[in-house]
This record gives sequence, structure tokens and C-alpha cells, in this order.
Amino acid sequence: MREILFIVNPTSHNLPKRSTLLAINAWLHQQGWQAAWEETQRPGQAIGMAARAAEARLPLIFVVGGDGTLNEAANGLVGSETALAMVPAGTVNVWARDVGIPLNSQKAVQACLEGERRLVDLGRAGDRYFLLMAGYGLDGYIAHNVSMRAKRYLGATSYAAVALREALRYRGDTVKLFLDEELQEVSALMVLAGNTRNYAGLVEITGEAKADDGLLDVCAFLGKGTVDIFMQALGVILKRHRRSEKVIYRKVRRLELAWEKPLRLQIDGDAYPHSPSRVEVVPSALTVMVPKGIKRPLFSH
Repeated sequence: MREILFIVNPTSHNLPKRSTLLAINAWLHQQGWQAAWEETQRPGQAIGMAARAAEARLPLIFVVGGDGTLNEAANGLVGSETALAMVPAGTVNVWARDVGIPLNSQKAVQACLEGERRLVDLGRAGDRYFLLMAGYGLDGYIAHNVSMRAKRYLGATSYAAVALREALRYRGDTVKLFLDEELQEVSALMVLAGNTRNYAGLVEITGEAKADDGLLDVCAFLGKGTVDIFMQALGVILKRHRRSEKVIYRKVRRLELAWEKPLRLQIDGDAYPHSPSRVEVVPSALTVMVPKGIKRPLFSH
């Protein structure tokens, strides 16, 4: 029988019931798959689990969790032939929404198993890879101030409450942005390097991004404080932010930031303890499974 690994984050906000996972396991056995199930016990553990699966040359692993756990697995699979798939169980499930993976657990497994293998790019901030985005500034501060307990029990509501609080007190910082060969010195509220389009499950900030074009889409929101933050948010909601004089939007291979005080950073929706000043794209670094016949604009081919 073909082997497959499921990495389960037991603290995920929308974790499927045990009966659902047992039903998935039985269905997989009928399809000729021998599934192993491993639960993470601490943050970062999924990296090693995924890396061992790649070393064992497993054709496919599933993450049962959110975008943070998916990020860890991606970091363990970089450059391997083992494909990454997802059973959406997190707070927002940005990747699943972006590529059309069903939110129903059993349907998600079937869609990925019967789907297509695609090579996608990854971003890299310092020595950490990301599949979705790296966000400096306001959203970095929001991610750092949302507790794991609140995420588990309140889901997206926990982000909304912290976002409102931070929007009322956050102030822009002077930053030099090196966008490939272009230099911009600005007062930045938020700088987002996106490999995908969906943001927070609701809007698109890097709405022209493609996950396989060898580029990152950088969107920098400029301003000083609360009024600018709410005006920028309104522009995003209305899908007009890229027309604003206070927004810089570029497709780049490399982004570098120079600052007096490092901006807080979130990677794929989770707080990251360091603030590396260099972000770059790593083309065709990861194999993923997506539903068959996908025609999302996220892919070039």
C-alpha cells in the first residue's frame, strides 16, 4: 500500500472530530493508502515531521491544521519531491481558500488525492520560508499580541479585537525600502510581501500575486497613524488601495528594509520572533496538491 502522513495540530481552532478522522482513515485504506497520523506537541515540531517524511520519500503529506502548521510543514519539505496538502482546520485557512480546497475535511482529502501536483515558489525572510506572506509593521504587531489561547477558542474574532486596538495606537515608522534596485524612503504602516492573494480570509492585498511566477508582490501602506490606517483599510475593502498615492505596489525578487528600530513580523499569519531585513523569492521550491482542473488566477500555468 502507498504510504501517506497526516500531521495533526491538536490545538487547531476547527479541528475535525475524531470520528471524522477515523472515517477518513478508513476511506484512505479502501483507496490503497496506508496512513500514519502524528500529532504536534509544540510549535515548530511539524518542520521535523515533514522533513523526515521527505527523507523517507513519501509521495504526500497532509497537514490537519491552519496556515501556521502548513508553514512549518513547507519548511520541512523545501526542495523535496514530497507534495504538501491540507485539511483546513485553522482560524482562517488562507491557503485552502486561495486554491479552492474544500473546507469540509473529507472532501478536502479527496480533492487533494485526486488533484494535481503543482510546483510553487516560496518566500524566504532570513532563514524562514513562507508560502503565503511576510508582513512587517501593523499586522506584525497584531500577530504578536494575539494569544494562542484566544486563537484556539475565539478564532478570527481574536484577531479583530486586537486589530482594532492596535489601529488606534499604532504609528508609522520611517523605513528605507529596497525593491530590487529601487529605493523608497517612507513612513510605513505595513509592508507586506505576498506570494499569494488572500489576506485574512476576507480581502486581497497582493491581488496580482501568482504563486509560481518567480516573484513576490510587495504592498507597502504609507502613513502616520489611526486616520491613515482606517483610510487604507477602506481602500483594501473597496479593492482600490493600489490606486492610492499612499500605497507602493511592486513585483520583486528581493525586498530589503533598513530601519532604526526593526518592525515586528508575521509569517503566514503567525508571529515570528525575529525581524530579518531581507526577503526574497525562492522559485519552484515546493510541490503542493491542489484540486483537479484548478483555474485560479493564483497560478501562471
